[in-house]
Amino acid sequence: MRVRFSPRALMSKFIVFGGKPLKGTYFVSGAKNAGPKLPILALLSKEKSIFHNIPRISDTYRTIDALTSLGCSVRFVTRNSIEIDSSKIYSSEIPLEAMTARQSVLFIGATLARTGKVIIHPIRGDAIGKRPLNRHLEGIKTLGGKIKQKNNCMEISMPTQPNSVTYTFEKNTHCGTENLILASVFNNGKVVLKNSAQEPEVDNLIKCLNDMGAKIKRIEPRVIEIIGVPPLLKGANTVSIYDRLEAATALILSIMTGGHIVVKNISKELLEPLAETLKKIGVSLVFKNNTVKVIKIRTPLKPAQIMTDWYPGFMTDWQPLITLLLAYMAKGKSVIHERIFETRWRYLNELRKMGLKHDLFHPNGHGAEYYNFNDSEYNAKETYATNVYGPTKFQPAELDSHDVRAGMDMLLASLLANGKSIINDPSNHIDRGYENIVEKLNALGADIKRI
Repeated sequence: MRVRFSPRALMSKFIVFGGKPLKGTYFVSGAKNAGPKLPILALLSKEKSIFHNIPRISDTYRTIDALTSLGCSVRFVTRNSIEIDSSKIYSSEIPLEAMTARQSVLFIGATLARTGKVIIHPIRGDAIGKRPLNRHLEGIKTLGGKIKQKNNCMEISMPTQPNSVTYTFEKNTHCGTENLILASVFNNGKVVLKNSAQEPEVDNLIKCLNDMGAKIKRIEPRVIEIIGVPPLLKGANTVSIYDRLEAATALILSIMTGGHIVVKNISKELLEPLAETLKKIGVSLVFKNNTVKVIKIRTPLKPAQIMTDWYPGFMTDWQPLITLLLAYMAKGKSVIHERIFETRWRYLNELRKMGLKHDLFHPNGHGAEYYNFNDSEYNAKETYATNVYGPTKFQPAELDSHDVRAGMDMLLASLLANGKSIINDPSNHIDRGYENIVEKLNALGADIKRI
């Protein structure tokens, strides 16, 4: 069954009438950085697989289109549950359209594990920094993979049973860790991945694979061991975790609008680094039964110094949210230092149209090794940090979205500004990251229309 993109994915402009009081319960969906990846695991089995709590966002539809292009049969059995039959695979080429989604790189490891070869087009995505594959590909080569460039495509082959090796990632890589796990499931002994990513979404993928019969465990916080099993795995019947980024978005919105929004479907563990930061600046939260709500806001909030980091640190995708909150409610200068993506500041120039004040600068005393992007991307003159000043009364404006989190920041700022704002989102970034976001926010009292 061929499943195409949702028609909603084509909509690209939001009209927001801000300044409305917001209250109610916000229901978090399955994680953008987990749900669209899990169906790829179906390639490691010839049995039918079912994946639950998968968000209906464009990244999910890109995964589905790629799976069907390989020969899989896909159908939704409920709104957020997908059944996949991958018994008949007739291709190893991942379509160009799929490569606009971050998770599509995982087709490298999964398709290699299933067919021993894969053809992949250059990866594309948000304009927040490069997403180089060198850490993935070096690991693939260590497993025995061979890589060729041909007609702007990459052709990779790998033995049916990859080498038994220990591989150390040069720097933290979320998708690189997952890719190597997928490629290693059928190894001929034991593969150990050192300096591997710790994100909850990685552990969600590991659990799903183990439910299918893989033998994978985290033996240290940043060390993963994969004991090889014979091909293939049994079918999956597994669940995506909820989205800690969406939960943080709803929580920040609650704080900025007086604390009257209850956020449901999220655990304290997934929000711990954010909760600690919020406590320091004057926000008290209570977690109970996978629900979080604000119980006290000490206004004005205290300014803060924030440094993004790989898990369990303060995640880069929370950075635009905390910057917006500090600009809106904190009194004085806050400092935000971005260590994960080298070009994540474009949204500030858009928010400047609404009144945000900031000064970008290059932090002294830190070399390339301090940052998670490749050393070759480091520039001693680049602005990797910003001062942001508050409090700010946001004014309505017309804005241009260029990545998922920036677009959502603009949407939140528009909800705070009295009057009509317009967000142009021609690449569908906001809907890429948030399932039914307009419906969810309007249910709280917002006034947002898509055009």
